[in-house]
Parts: sequence; structure tokens; C-alpha cells
Amino acid sequence: MRRSQWVAVSIAGALLLVDVAALVVSLLIDQTLVERGYGDRVDIIPSPWVYLVAVAVLSPAAVGLAIVRTHPRHAVGWLFAGLSVSLVATILVDEWFSLSAVLDPPALGGARVAAVLGDKSFYPWWPILTLILLLTPTGTYLSPRWRLVGSTSVVASVVSFVFSVVSDHPLNAPYDAEGNPWTIDAIAGPAGTIGLLTFGVVAVALVLGGVALVARWRSSDAEGRRQLLWLALAGGALPALVPLHLYAVFFAHDSYLVLASVALFLVLIPVTAGLAVLRYRLYDVDRIVAATTTYSLLSMLLSAVFAGIVWIGSRITWEDAPSPETTAAVGAITAALLFAPLRSGVQQRVDRRFNRRAYDATRVVRRALAEDRAGLDPQELLRTALADPSIAVSYPGVEGPVDAAGRAAAPRPHEVAVLREGSGGGRVVAWIGYDRQRTEEHTVARVGALVAAELDNTRLRAELRRHLTELDRSRARIAEAQREERRRIECDLHDGAQQSLLALAFDLQTAQLSGDTDRMQRALAAGATSARDAVRDLRDLANGLHPQALVEGGLAAVLDDVARHSPVPLHVTAPPDRWDPAVEFTAWLVTAEAVVNAQKHAGAARIDVAVRPEGRGLRLRVADDGCGGADDDSSGLRGLRDRVEASGGTVTITSIPGAGTTIEAVLPCGS
Repeated sequence: MRRSQWVAVSIAGALLLVDVAALVVSLLIDQTLVERGYGDRVDIIPSPWVYLVAVAVLSPAAVGLAIVRTHPRHAVGWLFAGLSVSLVATILVDEWFSLSAVLDPPALGGARVAAVLGDKSFYPWWPILTLILLLTPTGTYLSPRWRLVGSTSVVASVVSFVFSVVSDHPLNAPYDAEGNPWTIDAIAGPAGTIGLLTFGVVAVALVLGGVALVARWRSSDAEGRRQLLWLALAGGALPALVPLHLYAVFFAHDSYLVLASVALFLVLIPVTAGLAVLRYRLYDVDRIVAATTTYSLLSMLLSAVFAGIVWIGSRITWEDAPSPETTAAVGAITAALLFAPLRSGVQQRVDRRFNRRAYDATRVVRRALAEDRAGLDPQELLRTALADPSIAVSYPGVEGPVDAAGRAAAPRPHEVAVLREGSGGGRVVAWIGYDRQRTEEHTVARVGALVAAELDNTRLRAELRRHLTELDRSRARIAEAQREERRRIECDLHDGAQQSLLALAFDLQTAQLSGDTDRMQRALAAGATSARDAVRDLRDLANGLHPQALVEGGLAAVLDDVARHSPVPLHVTAPPDRWDPAVEFTAWLVTAEAVVNAQKHAGAARIDVAVRPEGRGLRLRVADDGCGGADDDSSGLRGLRDRVEASGGTVTITSIPGAGTTIEAVLPCGS
């Protein structure tokens, strides 16, 4: 979980805990007041309504936490959390009023302030609910006109609150006993009228929020309609609920009718939104109903099995009848053994009714896996099962996602990660890209989990193909390098020792034909010098192919020889150990290539070469302080990498501009 997400979840979770604590404190205060004889003077919620109030307060907090957990920056999640906080604030202000105005002597001060705040505490609910309806489920408005509705609701609510506070309208019971200390007599009358009119605007905005949600539902695709179905029904009921609530508050003065009407949209909207909000997390109704129905039926069946066994055991009357504890243990074990088969059967029948697409796709996949035919293509199987020809499967690769052929795969806008549990520790074995207009995310995830093993096998084959392709390319590059090396040797022989020997032969033959003794002596002396030069050229050439120092003294000796002849200070750290001749030869070639690159291209002032044993092989490190920024794909470095990988080793090249280049190679050795 990212840090920002963790912080958001912590805040939302803390708000939920605060809500719970506030409810508990409120109930304890009410109980204390009743026990002290103030029950007839305190506006205490009747017992049957306490549970409704608890649901009204806690359901928005729980829904907000669920949304924030997956989308920490989504406005709707924080709006639900804010709604819960405003409801808790109302309850706490009521308790403040009771402790300051009812209790004798008062436990707290500020009774008149508490009376005004308690009477006006409902104002934040309305714009918050309006914004929730306008922004569900995407977090954005349908159009700029609906944005205007949201802004109007907030502004009108603030204006209505301010003018109602300074008006001379009497407070509702029981707050009317204290009066309003903030009334401004000069504008009290007009302020009350403006407050009522602007609150009417707030109420109309809430109704329009429900209309917006219904409009969003009508313009959605099939998946979106399923997600918004229940919430759209709740929003569509607002034109009837809002007038009922206003009538109860301003005309009927019936506390039970007020509670019932306000609870209908304070409870109904959070609960239905918890099922529908955020299309990106698929809170679709059919999936939730299917899961709930499955586990409800399963619980009923297992409970019936357990109860039946216990009942039968209690009716056994023979002498060796089992004890109640034994009967209960047998019932529990039987229920546990029946869990898996019953769950599978119930799940299939419920899916057939509530989630037909997932049911059909699961059947197709299981039938194909049961046939166990060779060469099963998971991607084609998923396309057939999900009836989505756009399904594209990609697999984790060294340099990014790859397809089944080992080629780089382009990311898809909508993907589901398939995890392989067990020894892999929940590692990702594949990503399934799909079309949201055709397929739901949870269906793709469920079907993908069934073919996780096949996807993992395909991933391994893709990785093998990639390695084989890279090996073929590496071999081709090595063969080409060998051809270039042969051409260079031929050129060196032709232009060097061969020309010297031909010139020597020509001079000796000319001197012999001349018959001049002095000339023959001079030719022999010059020929000896030319022969020594030719031998030296041949020795240098042979030394470049396979240094004599490497044969006689090993890797440490040849590296010391390279250091003595290097024009750049070269510091060698190497033990006198001997390794396999092939490993030593490869290490020397890597060192020679790295040193030459540092001398010719990096402008290095110092080169460090270090060799040390590692397991059954050796680790070689060549670092310089040159300009850095080497191209990993250059012919020299690519050839160096090919040589190391061809010997079964690994190489790491780190080249930072301005900070030099470091080449590390690990070469395995069989002895």
C-alpha cells in the first residue's frame, strides 16, 4: 500500500472509530440523565430508533472508508466521511445542550450557543448529499450545468445558515427554551425570509441531485446501469422524501415523522451507494447479491446439518448413546467436510441465476481444462469463454510485459492481474486486457484464476523463447565477431610479417644472383634483422590471440602484463589462483576490451581491475573514472556481453555520465 493511500485509510478509519466512540458516549450520557430524573426534559431518542440512528451515522463512515481504501483521492469517499462527521457533530451538540441547559447544576456552559447550533446542525447534510449524488460514481459532474447545481447547493446552504442564525424565527423544541443570542433585530424579519427561501433552493438542489443520478444511470452502458441501479432508485425517491421531511420539520412538528423521513435518505443513500459507487471497483448489484445469497444459503444448509445431527443424537436412548459433546463434535466435523462440495454446488446455482456470464465462462474454461489437451492457448480460451475477441494476455518479462511469443507487449487501458498463490507468494503470472463494454472486471479475474496454471506455463514458455531468441542473436554476433577477427588477422599477416618475409626472400635471392660476396654478406646481415622483426611481429600477433603470460602465469600474470604496458595507470587486485583456462581466457578478453574502451573513449585517468573467487567461478570488476555515459548497445560492449553470456556468466554495465563506467562479470567454472 502506498504511503498516501495508507495515510488516507488511516484518516478514514480514525473517523469511523471517532463516530463509534461518540455514539457510545452519547448513549451513556442519555442513560445517566434518565437515571438522574431528567428523562422528561431531555430529547432522548426512543430505544427502537437508536439502531436506525447508529446505522445513519456509521453507514456513511463505513462506505467512505471502503471507497478511500481503493481510491484515496476520490471525492465521494471523503464526502461520505464528512456526512458521518456532520451527523456525529449533531449528536454531540445535542448532548452539549443537555449538559448545559437541562442538567442542574449545569455541567457545561454555553447553553444558548449549543441551542442555536443544535437547531441548525442539519444544514451540512443537504449539500453533502447533493454532491454525493452529483459525483457518483466517477467523481466528476455530468456537465457544467450539473456543476452549477452542486455549487449552488453549497452557497445556498451557507447563506441560509447565516441568515437563519441572525433571524428572529423561534428555535425548535427543546432549544426554544434558551432563545437565540445572535438575532440582529434590525434585519431579523427579512433575514428569516431569505433563510427560508435559500433553504428551499438547497432542497431543490438535493432533488436535482437525484435527477442527475437517474440521468447518469439512463446514459450508462449495461454494466454501469447494474452498478447504479439501487442508488438510482434511492435518488429517484427524493422528490417524495424531501417534501415529506420539510413538512414534518416546519408544519407537523412530529419528531417520529422527522426521524423517519430524514432516515430514509440518510440511511438509504449511503447503503445503496456502498453497493454501487465507483465503477472502477465494480460494486455491481448482481455480484454482491450472488455472493450474499451463496454464503447465506451455505450457512443455512450447514447449520441445518449440524442441528440435525445434534437433534438425532439427543433422541438416541440406548445405553451406549453418545454424549452431547460427542454429538456436537460429529456435527461440526460433518459440516466442515460438507463445506467445499456444498459451496461449489450452491455457487454454481446462484451464478446461473444472478451472474450468467461468469457461470457460462467458468463452465467453458473448466471443460477445456478437463480435456487436458496439449498446446492449450489460454488467450484463445479466454476469448471464447468471455465472448470478448479483444482479450490480450501479457506476461512479466525482464524488460517489461511480453506476449506468448516473448515479444514486447503494449499495455492495455483495462487489465486484470492474475496471481499465482503458493510458493510464488502471490506473484503476478499474467495480465489480462479486456474490453469493459463486453466484460466485467470481476468476471475476468474469476475466470483468469481458473487458468492461472496454464498462464504460468505459457509465461515460462515465453521466457524460454525470449532466451532462445537472445541466444541465437548472441551466437550470430559472436560468429560475426570471429569473422571480423579472422579478417583482421589476415590483414595483419599480409601487411606485416608476410611482407617482411617476402622482402627478405627477394633481397637474398637478388644478392645470390649478383655473385657479389660483399653484397651477399650485407644481405645476410639485413636478412637476420628482418627475420627478427618478422618473428617479433608474429609473436605480438600470437600474443594478442592468446598471451603467453596467460598460459604460463594465469590471469594474475597477464593482468600485471597489461598494467605494465598500459598508458593509463592501471591498478590490479588479483589472487594468484588458477581457474579453468576457458574462464581465464574470457576474463582476459573482457578485461582487455574494458581497458581499451577506458583508454580510447572514456578519457580515464585511472583504471581499477579486481578479481576474486566467487563460488566455483570468479567475479571480475573493471572500473574507470572517465566521462561515463557508455552506450550499452555499442558493438564493443555488446560483444563483451555476448562473450560472458556465451560462457554461462552474467555481466552488469553501469555507466553514469561524469562518474565513470563499471563493468562487473561473474564467470562460472566447473573446477
